[in-house]
Amino acid sequence: MHSLPDKKANGSPQPGDSQSPPSRLAQRAPARVAVPFVLLLPLILALTGGGCHESRRQPLSESERRELAGRFLDSIANVGGSQVRIKRPVGPHHGQGTDPSLQVLATSGVYPSILSALQHESEKNGLDLRKIPGSGGGGPRAIDLYLTRRGQRVCRIHLREVPRLLRAAIVMDDLGQTSEAARKLLALPYPLTFSVLPHLRYSEATAEEIHHAGRQVMLHLPMEAEPGSHVSPGEGAIRTGLSDAEVHRIIQDDLASVPFAAGVNNHMGSHATKSVPLMADVMRILAERQLYFIDSRTTADSVALAAARRQGLPAFYRAVFLDDTETVPYTLGQLREFRRIVEEQGVALAIGHPHVTTIEALARFLPELERADIELVAASELVRLPEVAHLHPPAKPGS
Repeated sequence: MHSLPDKKANGSPQPGDSQSPPSRLAQRAPARVAVPFVLLLPLILALTGGGCHESRRQPLSESERRELAGRFLDSIANVGGSQVRIKRPVGPHHGQGTDPSLQVLATSGVYPSILSALQHESEKNGLDLRKIPGSGGGGPRAIDLYLTRRGQRVCRIHLREVPRLLRAAIVMDDLGQTSEAARKLLALPYPLTFSVLPHLRYSEATAEEIHHAGRQVMLHLPMEAEPGSHVSPGEGAIRTGLSDAEVHRIIQDDLASVPFAAGVNNHMGSHATKSVPLMADVMRILAERQLYFIDSRTTADSVALAAARRQGLPAFYRAVFLDDTETVPYTLGQLREFRRIVEEQGVALAIGHPHVTTIEALARFLPELERADIELVAASELVRLPEVAHLHPPAKPGS
């Protein structure tokens, strides 16, 4: 007698089974796990490149803006040389902000070259350059340049054509007598040049403080006054009748007491600066040290500037004394005269002293120079301008 086959064993369904049996294929395949589409979206975007658009929209950092803007400023300076001026904001917040706007003044000869350089630099750095010309009318050219990357502003440059650039330097003499005078002048946000007397109590410390503040130091070199003068030039003075070796030693000692001095101007010296052989000795020593020289012009008979130029020194002369009378109105009047001379000949240098009245007048007037497009620069920069070599002091002493 044969038994019936066990249907449950061979896979046939049995009465009462609640589910149908799985197929053989299903028995071999792993179980499927349902994953929500929203969780897969980032992976899909990454694999297909869909996330690139989001990365491109990341805002530019402040450091990226500064780096890109710096490349354009370097390009402008390299192309324009001494015929271009980049006007930067003046004040305690200079350099801050995320959207720098700069004014660039350029002479006619370099204006087209700067435009071409900016276009080239924008293409090289993957920036968009939008140009908005200024109003026409046949006058000086002007244009606004907007530099952007991925739709975000890098900087705005206002390029303006000028007939010539105007530059000025102001040297503040007689520093080193107190520790406060230089600090008050350093508080003015302008590149004044500081001339320090040697061998005074605060000479070395003052020179160091000026240098560390990023301003320029000069040696205010004492020189012999006219016979009968009631004022002594002080220790470390250059006098007529000294030997070459004595002149060399004195200048060496004076420079050692005023560290970081990049140039020299004479303190007093109405008698010494008239001596051709003495000035030749002085300028030869300064040339060996690669310094520059400013003739303070305490006498119309000074030969110091001519001696410096014969030695090949970068050299210039004082056009205006700011404070022969210590009042604010007088110094303001001298500053206006100084501006007139700058506008007339393109460059000029003034000398002042750390009087309270002088400091107050400078604080009032220096913004006017900015508004008049007159750039205040360190004396070392002024003396190296090409046009300076062709200028000579007037036959009579300036006031």
